[in-house]
Amino acid sequence: MTTNDINVLAQTLTQASPTEAARIWTNVAGNRTLAISVHNLLTHEQRLELVEKLTRAEKGQKIKGNDINHLI
Repeated sequence: MTTNDINVLAQTLTQASPTEAARIWTNVAGNRTLAISVHNLLTHEQRLELVEKLTRAEKGQKIKGNDINHLI
């Protein structure tokens, strides 16, 4: 996977719905090196948004911001 591919993947994650982000991240997480590369490209804010999306996808509900602080 090229650097450009990883950049596109990170951007796609930031724009994805919670369900789509969960599907993408599940595939990315299977490759530790790729997961670290994508994670490093995300800003702190984008990481927080991803955690929120993944939590929503898992729980199937809206969550409050304070409920995700322990996941970061």
